[in-house]
Parts: sequence; structure tokens; C-alpha cells
Amino acid sequence: MSVQEQDPGEDIQARLAEWQQGDFTLTCVDLLFLDVPQNGDEPYEAVFDGSAEGCVVISQTCDIVREIGILPNVIVCPLVKIDQQRRAAIEKGQAPRYGLVDGVPDDIVADFSRAMSVSKRLLVDWERKRGCNNEQKCMGFALSLERFFGRFAFPDAFNESLRPLRRAIYSKHAKNSDLGKALRSIREIRVLPHANWDDEKSVPITFFILLEDNADREFEERDTIKNAIADKFDKIAWMAPFCSHENLLYLTTLSDMTAADYLNSYSLDLNTLSFARRFQEG
Repeated sequence: MSVQEQDPGEDIQARLAEWQQGDFTLTCVDLLFLDVPQNGDEPYEAVFDGSAEGCVVISQTCDIVREIGILPNVIVCPLVKIDQQRRAAIEKGQAPRYGLVDGVPDDIVADFSRAMSVSKRLLVDWERKRGCNNEQKCMGFALSLERFFGRFAFPDAFNESLRPLRRAIYSKHAKNSDLGKALRSIREIRVLPHANWDDEKSVPITFFILLEDNADREFEERDTIKNAIADKFDKIAWMAPFCSHENLLYLTTLSDMTAADYLNSYSLDLNTLSFARRFQEG
């Protein structure tokens, strides 16, 4: 087949190969969604929201480049404007609804709470802009999506019990204190329940404190870190049926932790402090 006779589908596939997760366009500023109809005779109404600044692709790269005949659409989220206060919350890991994208002004971010499907034939007609400039940024964007769509729904009583702990960690994380240095030496906090979450009698809790590698810690000694943070965990006022396990804190690293302990525990959203810092440095 000559170049002039090239299958249009092959051309689309070649253009799709230029796209990856996190790429965006400023061409599309309309978001389509369903709402309660103004006309009561219809079950729903299609509405266009034209307030977006553009759209970012959140489909995985492997799905973007997959053959149209197998997977004809991709998923996009709007790019929206935010104020400086919201931007600061995102950088601290306190606003999982939003994701940071390269190549746009600081007051524009991805809004993961709204999404729509678009055909790949339409996607390749948009002007593509690279949204993740290196592998680390690609991983950071993927982790942002995983965090928003994959977070475990802890029981209300558990979340309420940890509210003061969360406030303390968010407020002390950047401080030049022993607690601040200890918190910045933590990579992730995971929760191990020693009973089913819905057990009505008692659910003892252990926190796995996953530390950064030695070179990346501000405190190298584990006992120093444990002593600095223990008071905040000891003061948790548990709501029933939750309580502290006799081994409330267990300090470890990813290389030391067993696969079983990792899979049987649940990531606490406090780990996003460390994640957000790495994303900004990438």
C-alpha cells in the first residue's frame, strides 16, 4: 500500500503512539456530564460545563495506544483554576482530588473528581502537550490517580479517632524540631488491624512506620524516630471498637517488611506528605 493509500486507522494508531498518561490539551474546554433534567419527561439531561481550562488524559498509556477496534475511547479529566491556598494544600498532600501537571501555570491543576470519555479519533485531533516531563513525574501522576481512586475507606470511628493525629502531623511536618525531623524521615504509614474492620467487640491497631532509606532520613536511628513520634500515637483517643495493640508502633523499611505484612495492612493517607515532597522535587 502506498503512502497515499495508507489505512486511516493506521495513521490514527501512529498518532496515538505520541500520547501518554498525563498529556493534556488546551483545545477542549467543555466537559460533558449528566444532570437532573429541566424537563421532567426525561430521565436525565446532558450538560456541558465550559469552565475548564483544558483536559488531561488519565487513561493508562498502554490503553491509550491500544488498537481502536479493541479499546476505542480514553478517559480525560478537566484542568481547572485554583487559588494559592488550594495549591499549598495540594503540595502538602491534603487535596487528593487534584493532581499536578507540568507545562501549565501554577494555578491550573487536574481535577480527578470529574471525568469523561472521548474517542481516540477525537483525541488525536487535539493539540497534545506533554504533562509529565520525566519518568519520576509520570510515576507521581500515576500515584496521584491511584491515591484518589484507590484509597481504602476506613471506618468513620477510626477516622474520627485519628483526626488529632492528622492535624498534629500536618502542622509539625515542616518544623525544625525533633518531631518534624522524625516525620520527614518517614516514607509511609500503614495500618494493621488485628481483627476484621467490622468486628463490634475490639479492633486492636498497629501502625507500620515505613522509614526512608538511611541516606534520606534526617534521623538515622530508629529509636530516635520512635521516641519523637510515640507521644502523638499514644495520645490517640480511640472510639470503639478501635484500640491500641500492645505493639502500637512498628518501625521498619520496605526492604525489611514482609510481603504479607504489606498486603495485610492499609496505607494511611498521611504518607502523602512524603509523596508530595518527592513529586515537587522531581
